Amino acid sequence: MDSHHHSAATQQTQEGKTARPSRFNNLRSLADIRSSNGFFSKLLNFFRQTWLDWTGLVAVGILTAGLWTVHPTRVRHFPITFSSSGDIVYPTLAYPYVSPIFSAAAAGLLCALLPIAVVLLCQIRPLHPGHRRFEDVSSAILGLAYSLLTGTFFQVVLKKSIGGFRPHFLSVCEPVIDGNAVPAVRGTGFQSVMYTSEVCTGDTGKIQNAMESFPSGHAEIAFAGLLYLAIYLNAHLRVFSFSATLVSRRPKYLKMLAVIAPILLATYLASTLVLGHHHHAYDVIFGGLIGSGMAIWGYKMAFVSIWDGRTNWVPLRLREEVDEFSISTNADGGVLPMRRPDSERVV
Repeated sequence: MDSHHHSAATQQTQEGKTARPSRFNNLRSLADIRSSNGFFSKLLNFFRQTWLDWTGLVAVGILTAGLWTVHPTRVRHFPITFSSSGDIVYPTLAYPYVSPIFSAAAAGLLCALLPIAVVLLCQIRPLHPGHRRFEDVSSAILGLAYSLLTGTFFQVVLKKSIGGFRPHFLSVCEPVIDGNAVPAVRGTGFQSVMYTSEVCTGDTGKIQNAMESFPSGHAEIAFAGLLYLAIYLNAHLRVFSFSATLVSRRPKYLKMLAVIAPILLATYLASTLVLGHHHHAYDVIFGGLIGSGMAIWGYKMAFVSIWDGRTNWVPLRLREEVDEFSISTNADGGVLPMRRPDSERVV
């Protein structure tokens, strides 16, 4: 009798385990809902839902390009030498001009194309059950565009409106003070040691560029693109999380190296500008802060979270998908997209 009850209970338990849905079953079913749609159908739907964002990004890009060609007519004063001794007042502005290791165009292309290439490689073997390749790639690229274009606009506005002298300013300025010129070139300020760019005899383009040191555009674009990539890798390789349910799982050290590699590259790119006397350290630090802020902001605009390992890999849904589904998490850290009741859907 007891054995009969025991076998029946065991069978019931096994049936319960078999019938119990996996915490990712709902996510898989959600991924299968649009599986019948082709790539171009998904792409069309994506742009139909995000066209306003892309229009804004293009407008910001055009505005940034226009601002870059503007040369403000501001008057900046700088000392050259002490009139009594002839010593250079600011040797920190007298470094020789050295061609940058990475041009602005090369740095921009690297920090845009490398993250896109890595995102595409991550689609070969996704680690998260229920991973949707098209949604992940499209969201990642959109978030990267938010970060790069907005950050570039931010730093160009500051560079053109505030700027500052680069460490090689006097070398490209090539100042000549001729008191016998007509009209005579005379200093201003205390003991007449301050001059303007009218005493410069060097290349006009280089002189203008040497007056736009703050903030560092290289540092901004490096961290806007490569820190964004590090955040993406952290989420998709499941390395670091603030979620208490995932703390007990120790990630592999190679994954940690993969996450910090883009940060190391961004730091190197930014540091070369100090090494080559194109920026002061504070230019690079502030540019890096701008880029870092934009990377975090851009990622959060495209994915559910940043540091919560349960959801930081989940793309934010398009409007019609949000109307149909809601995302919840269980105690084990699983993502559970649940179908909304008809009464809760947005019409």
